[in-house]
Amino acid sequence: MIKYSLSLALLFSVMHLSAQSIDSFIQNTGAFLSDNVEKGLVDYGAIKENPKSLDGLILQVEKMPLDQLSETEKKAFLINAYNLLVIKGIVSHYPSKSPLDIAGFFDGIKYNVGGDLITLNTLEKEHLLKPTGDERLHFVLVCAALSCPPIATFAYSPDKLDNQIASQTKLALENEDFIQVKRKEKKVLISEIFKWYEQDFEGEVSVIQYLNNFRTEKIPDDYKVDYYTYNWTLNEQKGKERSPKKSDEPISNLQAFTPSVLLKKGQVELNAFFNIYTQKEIRDGAGDKFDLGGRQSFFNAQYGFSTGVSKSARFNLGFDILVSSFSDGDSPFSPLFGSGDFNETVLAGFGPSIRFLPFKKVYNLSLRSTFLFPGGKNLENRDGHFVAHDRYTSINQVFYDMELSSEWRLFLEADLIYRFAKSDSQTNFFRTPLTSIISYFPTPKTSIFALYQYSPRYERVSNGFDEQFGLSQWFQQFGFGAKYQLSSHLGIELSYSNFFASRNDGAGTTLNFGLRYIK
Repeated sequence: MIKYSLSLALLFSVMHLSAQSIDSFIQNTGAFLSDNVEKGLVDYGAIKENPKSLDGLILQVEKMPLDQLSETEKKAFLINAYNLLVIKGIVSHYPSKSPLDIAGFFDGIKYNVGGDLITLNTLEKEHLLKPTGDERLHFVLVCAALSCPPIATFAYSPDKLDNQIASQTKLALENEDFIQVKRKEKKVLISEIFKWYEQDFEGEVSVIQYLNNFRTEKIPDDYKVDYYTYNWTLNEQKGKERSPKKSDEPISNLQAFTPSVLLKKGQVELNAFFNIYTQKEIRDGAGDKFDLGGRQSFFNAQYGFSTGVSKSARFNLGFDILVSSFSDGDSPFSPLFGSGDFNETVLAGFGPSIRFLPFKKVYNLSLRSTFLFPGGKNLENRDGHFVAHDRYTSINQVFYDMELSSEWRLFLEADLIYRFAKSDSQTNFFRTPLTSIISYFPTPKTSIFALYQYSPRYERVSNGFDEQFGLSQWFQQFGFGAKYQLSSHLGIELSYSNFFASRNDGAGTTLNFGLRYIK
């Protein structure tokens, strides 16, 4: 029997994104800015060489459910998102001398922000300035040019947002390059931002009075106001000796591509998952073990390919191939070496799959459907031995993940596996496995996890008098394992599980090994 025991996983349930997700985003953003910004200048070259940190943050920007955030959380998130997307736009076209050298940088290129495709100008004007009415945002949103206000080395956080905005506004308006006071000439040269967004600064006070609200050294009211020419040269750190930084990769594929996260258009994922299930005993309807008189071992290999087909990362297409081996040898590894009296290897199944996000605002809930065709005949009775299921199989899975903290995640999965009878000797049946996995990330490239699964089977059963559709058997298993990101694209997995309880089902153990490549 093929055990769908170690699907990476998550349960059928829609939950709100926890506060820890916002905290994690802000924490990662702060670490990124601290490492790559100095004196208002950005080290675009270093980010280009090691883009994982930025790419992970952009993925969080894309998947953040904005309707689940408070107004303050949303405001802080969008400020950080704007500054990160500006950096992303520069890095994607780096080297570049100015954001204006990149066609459509502000009003043509669209980015996914919480499921909506919008330009930087739309994000700034329609999602921040208009709804908040906070003109101080002009001094915290940074457009990648030298004449922009200096970009902060920290992330904007909901719990201290107003103080951070006020502090950064004061820093900008006291900056001698941003506000140029010519005391001998009794005039002040100000940024063209005040001209471009004049309506945002309209009020009962003059421009000088507005500036003085944030300045320690006041500007006399009789000074003439004029504008200096905006310098669109890139706000880049130059001549800096670069070396790899530990925090350049705070988010790896292992963290970013959870089971619920889909691939973007053009991205490719290759999977190879190997499973050895071995048993000497099974349990009867009362849950009591009885000896099989020998060992039975199954080796299952599942190979998968999938790719993103939509820019919004809401649809993936794929294809799966399953190969199964059975042996009655004394060793659990007998199927690999053919050392038993009976050994058989078959193409167990193959077929297409589709993955999609049903709700664009709920990024951490996804669905996967696979239809498998049997790879041979009489797979369930090869000289009296079961090797694999000889049926058409529909597999429908619901994945959900929840970030408990920056180190802990909960994965849940609910499946419906329906097997169609092909002959009169077979019956239709289905399983509904429920799986939960708790994962701990001691480093961005490493995770340790524990899993639990309950898998009931339903079909027509007889009580000796008649037949009815109902629960025929079930098993529970508990396991643990680890994953490691070998390179930026390739990860490995090793795990073990034990079928510690069952009715009319197995009482064995599994050893599993997986490879995952994403590019």
